[in-house]
Amino acid sequence: MFRIIFFFVFLFFINLPNFSQDDKPGYMFRLYLRDKANTPYSIDNPEEFLSQKAIERRKKQAYSVDSTDLPVDPQYMSAIREKGAEIKAVSKWLNTVSVYFPDSMMVKSVKELPFVDSVSWVWIGKLSDWEKPEHVEGIDVEVTEASPDTSFYGSAYDQIHLNNGDFLHDTGFKGEGMTIAVIDASFTSVEKIDAFDPSRILGYRNFTHQGYIPFSKDNEHGTKVLSCMLANKPGKMVGTAPDASYYLIQTEVYNEEYAVEEDYWIAGIEFADSLGVDIVTSSLGYTEYDAPSMNYSRRDLNGKTAQISKAASMAYRKGILVFVSAGNEQNKDWKTISFPADAENVVTVGAVGSQKEIAYFSSFGCTSDGRLK
Repeated sequence: MFRIIFFFVFLFFINLPNFSQDDKPGYMFRLYLRDKANTPYSIDNPEEFLSQKAIERRKKQAYSVDSTDLPVDPQYMSAIREKGAEIKAVSKWLNTVSVYFPDSMMVKSVKELPFVDSVSWVWIGKLSDWEKPEHVEGIDVEVTEASPDTSFYGSAYDQIHLNNGDFLHDTGFKGEGMTIAVIDASFTSVEKIDAFDPSRILGYRNFTHQGYIPFSKDNEHGTKVLSCMLANKPGKMVGTAPDASYYLIQTEVYNEEYAVEEDYWIAGIEFADSLGVDIVTSSLGYTEYDAPSMNYSRRDLNGKTAQISKAASMAYRKGILVFVSAGNEQNKDWKTISFPADAENVVTVGAVGSQKEIAYFSSFGCTSDGRLK
């Protein structure tokens, strides 16, 4: 048994990058667990791990609470921590735990746990680079507003009209009563933009190792996505669903690309599900990583290979309407859609111009198993 485990560890680590002793990084690994055999939770008592809103949405959409809804066994979590692991992300749907070790060889100890089926490497770096500051000064970020426009929708008119959003608004559909989770990068200056009604933002959570400062200046992509829906400043910009309520969820690490971001995304969408959101929208996609051994191939675009795509499909089976971007790969070598745009039953959204021509960057094409997206 010892020889088998040693051989596994040897093969596993010959592919990891080499660093000098003075700049030794830490590692994150995804642990695939065998079961939930000893869980103290029961699907007969879903209120212990789901909000009433989440339970009611399942009933409304004719989906039952099942074993995938049960939290990861807390005894397993404790045993993993006892091996020196720092837990960074958890998926109850896929029964995985993503952990950090300061020394890559420490993963051998968790691989030997009887409930761990397999392990994959998902991140390398120095967590010290991302430590949360003890004190955070006010962040001064310049907010530029769109030029005034004579129309009611302002700079959003073309995109609203292109999708008949103005017709929907005229008939009373502005998102009232709907709860939307936006899964993205950080949401720079959201608290400063007067086009956003702060009462419509129900909460914010960062699932990454990048720190936990709400509305930081790290990346404004999430803010721009949110503005397409929540903005409500007639003459300048009015979004598609200004009367909806929103949760802002950060899962993207803005200046690096590793497979652990899929784990953060999955944790984010499971969190959104537990809150009972009706819709998830995410303008994120993954194909290639900073570590080439983590990369996907186009044949993996079947909705069943990538962890993130499995989770996106499962969210649909929990009664959530999921929108994901097709990707920005047309002018790159990859060309086609990214993950989780290949997931079954999610709405995969490409980009077009005001004349309905496909944008030069927008991904296109079918999944590897022939489904049209």
